[in-house]
Amino acid sequence: MKKFKIFTIAAATLSLALASCSVHDPFADNMDLGQIVPTVSWEFSTVAKAGGMVKFTGKYYTSSEHRIDHSEVWAMVTRESSASATCMLTTALKYTKTVNTADTVRNAYLIQKYDHSKAEWDGHEYVLVDSFPVSQTFVPVTWYEPETWDQDRFDLYYPSTFQEEFKSTVINYLTRDSVYYNDVRGIYINYDFTPEQIAAVNAKYGVSIPLETESANKSDLWFTADEIDHYYYITVDDAGVKVEHEIANESDAPSGVNVYPVYKSAPWVYSRYSDDTGGRVNAIRQAYMPAWKELLEQIPFTDWIYNNSNKSYNVVFTRNYFLVPFFRVFDENGKMGTDTEIKTIDLN
Repeated sequence: MKKFKIFTIAAATLSLALASCSVHDPFADNMDLGQIVPTVSWEFSTVAKAGGMVKFTGKYYTSSEHRIDHSEVWAMVTRESSASATCMLTTALKYTKTVNTADTVRNAYLIQKYDHSKAEWDGHEYVLVDSFPVSQTFVPVTWYEPETWDQDRFDLYYPSTFQEEFKSTVINYLTRDSVYYNDVRGIYINYDFTPEQIAAVNAKYGVSIPLETESANKSDLWFTADEIDHYYYITVDDAGVKVEHEIANESDAPSGVNVYPVYKSAPWVYSRYSDDTGGRVNAIRQAYMPAWKELLEQIPFTDWIYNNSNKSYNVVFTRNYFLVPFFRVFDENGKMGTDTEIKTIDLN
């Protein structure tokens, strides 16, 4: 019996198509196979203002055996957010952490209903010229390099792990090798570490970083000179691991090895000639690195991102909303037709 029903409906549809040249689109998710549903299309602007109205032109028709009851505009709301922060306390290290997210704010919901009597017949199809509202709550959000720090706003916009992940990445870059040696030196000279902070890491790690606070004095304390202080040579074990051996005099080296100078410098600095680079390489000595790393960890996140030139904090947050609307037309039997083209409205 079911097959006969589908066949007869399909045959009737074909007969109507030949008689009136109309075309009918099936939507299997809304009806049984072979049912007649309204054929729908519409047009609207792809840019709109949150809190305003979106004008549209809807067009629809169905077979002469069916009557249109009403039409509806539904919509789904999505949003895209971007949160970033840039390290401003360093010169050579140019680091920006960015987190992008995209999600659905609201699943498809009914915005407005339109009586069929509002549409006009143009000789081929019904035309509805109308509009629908856009909620004011979907206004875009921008937080750009604020001059005053707002922790509550930051916590609202950024993931809870953002600050610690940012600091951890920056400090790991700075203390991993000698690449950002000058940045660490610059932070020590220019940042206001307290004597108490320095004394604490000295006691913890058994080192002797001077308890100095004046930048000019700290610059003199962190020094390198052209004067040779002692020497070093390199051995390579069976596993291919290089070991640098520091010696007081060139004559202390085993025969057959190349001997290179180590220059006079601050106690925590290893300043040496490198055959790999053909020049001097400066690095923080490994015995001092844990102390310097802990000092860097005590710098607050906001100090890392503060732009002293612009007197602002280098954070940028944007959130934009997008409306994905649907135009649905219902006949008096409750059968629905809808435009199948996915269209998006950018809200501003």
